[in-house]
Amino acid sequence: MQGLNLLYAGTLPPHPGGSAVSGSQILIGLARLGHAVRALAPIAGDARAADDPFGAAHPGIPVTRFPVPYYETAPNTPSSDDYRRREAAGIRSNLDRLIRAARPDVILVGRESFAPHVLHAARARAIPCVVRLAGSTTLGIVNGTYTGSSAERLLEQLRSADLLITPAHHLADSVRALGLERVRTIPNGIDLRRFAPRPGDERLRRALNISPDDVVLVHASNLKAIKRPLDIVRSAAVTLPRHPRLTYVIVGDGDCRKAMEEACRDAGFAQRFRFTGWIDYAHMADYISLADVVIMPSEFEAQARLYLETQACGRLLLASDVPGAREVVVDGVTGLLFRTGDVEDLAAQTLRAAADPTLRADIGRAARVSAEAHAIDAAVAAYETALRDVVRQRAI
Repeated sequence: MQGLNLLYAGTLPPHPGGSAVSGSQILIGLARLGHAVRALAPIAGDARAADDPFGAAHPGIPVTRFPVPYYETAPNTPSSDDYRRREAAGIRSNLDRLIRAARPDVILVGRESFAPHVLHAARARAIPCVVRLAGSTTLGIVNGTYTGSSAERLLEQLRSADLLITPAHHLADSVRALGLERVRTIPNGIDLRRFAPRPGDERLRRALNISPDDVVLVHASNLKAIKRPLDIVRSAAVTLPRHPRLTYVIVGDGDCRKAMEEACRDAGFAQRFRFTGWIDYAHMADYISLADVVIMPSEFEAQARLYLETQACGRLLLASDVPGAREVVVDGVTGLLFRTGDVEDLAAQTLRAAADPTLRADIGRAARVSAEAHAIDAAVAAYETALRDVVRQRAI
């Protein structure tokens, strides 16, 4: 079967968000299946196209970069007017040039905020267009953090897409409730070789100054309010007096980091927390493998990659009881759930997991088996089918 000529517009590494990781994995997989893949993606600050680590690692996938002031990691709220103007200009000017150079069979949009600009160009040229809804922007529309006019403009554009792809069934239901009908769910895919059960890296443990007898609790996110990372600090005020060998490792960066660090100092247990900032995604499995428990207290998740990565590594996932978590966690079997926003319940479940290595091991084994349904090859094959279906339907 002849390969597709695919043009991707969305985030890619070094952007630290989950949409960039998912987008990169999909493109790499499709290229390996013999499809011609090109990409258009932002790059932040003073970085240049020559500094593009994704492009350097995958020379068979030509990447056109356009500059943005910073990497937007909170797409559940609209970006500033200046950011949106720069993003729009970068997408539109480069997209036109890429389409003129080689007309694609289909365009895949990797992030909702790109959709208005890409869909406009695709409609003008009668090119099929598929949009991957990562989730945060859709949440912003549902809960009102996207203003009425911004939300309506985005929804109007999304209605013209040939297909919308969500990573979770509950998100697909929310999308349909917004009046968007052409929706398909393809769960996130995980590299089960990279994310696999293995002992923690002792060099990393020493670098983080973690003692061998410590119980390690890891959280990784963009540290935005929607992730509720301050709940972890508040719960530590309950857990540490009862289990003083807990060590919390906070991976990532964002608006709540300063407040978290200040709260730790004020409470007198800053020495029990490690703040790493952003790390290269290539090292994420090292941090998860160091963990005894991975904590995700978010008030919303579409389908957090960290859920699946934790389970694939055979570690215990402790997650807030939100629809995204319920799709992948059987409470007490493949993870533990606690009441969202309930710091006391978070603390109680943390202490339960910390005190019971047998529970952690049993859940970790079952979680690994569950995660095997999310193999990246299966996700890529599902994207290939979806893209071919859209091209075929347009040709009828």
